[in-house]
Amino acid sequence: MSTLLSAFSPVRNFKQLFVRPESNFPVLDGFRALSMLMIMVFHTFSIYSLYHPQVELIDMVEASTWSAWIWNADKSVDIFFVISGFLITGILLRQIDRDQTIHFGNFYFRRFLRLSPAYWLVIGLYLWMGLATADLDARSQLKLENLWANVLYVNNFIPYQDQAMNWTWSLAIEEQFYLLYPLILLALIKYTQKPLTGLWVLMGVSFLIRFLVIVTDERIRTMSGSDLALDEAFHAHHFSVLYDNLYTRFGALLCGCIAAFYYFHHEPALRRFLNSGWGKTFEFASFGIIILFLWLPVLSRGMNDHPAFTVMYQTFSRNLFSGAVAYLALVCLEKSYLSRVLNLIFSNRFWYPLAQLSYSMYLLHIFPILILVQLGVNAMQQYPERYDYTHWEAMSLICLYATGLTILGAVIIYLIIERPIMNMRK
Repeated sequence: MSTLLSAFSPVRNFKQLFVRPESNFPVLDGFRALSMLMIMVFHTFSIYSLYHPQVELIDMVEASTWSAWIWNADKSVDIFFVISGFLITGILLRQIDRDQTIHFGNFYFRRFLRLSPAYWLVIGLYLWMGLATADLDARSQLKLENLWANVLYVNNFIPYQDQAMNWTWSLAIEEQFYLLYPLILLALIKYTQKPLTGLWVLMGVSFLIRFLVIVTDERIRTMSGSDLALDEAFHAHHFSVLYDNLYTRFGALLCGCIAAFYYFHHEPALRRFLNSGWGKTFEFASFGIIILFLWLPVLSRGMNDHPAFTVMYQTFSRNLFSGAVAYLALVCLEKSYLSRVLNLIFSNRFWYPLAQLSYSMYLLHIFPILILVQLGVNAMQQYPERYDYTHWEAMSLICLYATGLTILGAVIIYLIIERPIMNMRK
């Protein structure tokens, strides 16, 4: 009983939110926290632009060159995938090195305990809010009848327009990936002489699959970048065909897996390469790739005259971006050329609490954004003299308030569910 009470102690759990274990990878905390903040910005600005009757999303996309990163910030999910692949592969490799096998039952059960309790709580909150609303049209848009797919982590199999909690597709992809990946990893290690080569082959397959999906779907093959911002029906089609499927998104997870394999099984060779001329060249190239893909205005109408480029971008951008993130993570972990600057930014202890809260923040963040966007837009329309904000000012303020509320809600879930379960798993 004392162990149970200790696991659920709010004071103890709150203190643990600020105590970073020595075994942590500090740079990954920074990556994770910053990615969550970027998702807050992306969804706030996108939802505001879609909800405000006097705003067209394409106009906000094309408003200025500096804001291009906002509309590309959905790549933050790819960063989450890279981090997840790295950490899970590290766990699996240590278990294989120790026991020459993977304890699948234990692995899947621990994954269930890590993700499902908090997720199911938020699903319950979503269901309660849906049933409590008196607006039948608003309730029908929530697609409550399809929440069963979220519970089973197959919600990405449902067309985008029919999904409940349609921001949780990434959880489904992760769970589906980790049903298969431990089996593949163990088979590669046990039955091949070069398991890392097998992972690289799968990486190549991920590029090929994305390309084939794109060129065999006429609407996506002939798309213009701006179609995603201008055409709601096409956006739903693109989301269902290319955006939220395991077979089109597993490349980012594999980038993290491959990075972990180098780090845990080939560290001396990795360190030599990172400190070589080619290694330093790759550092700057990776940094450049990240900046390029965050600032490239692919959704603007200015890209409409380049359909071949759009196909190539859709094929290569996410995996290249993810590979660059994974490489820079290794640079920081091995203290290579750029690591001093990158670690100064991303390994700061400031990021650790946000990193710990990032999962619950991701689950919750849409709720405060939707509520505050509706309140903000209504207030600006009804009292224009009092709330005389530009759209950019309004979006920024809403994002700030939504982030604060999301953190508050995430702290509650962390204290009553996430941390107690992690304490009992030990």
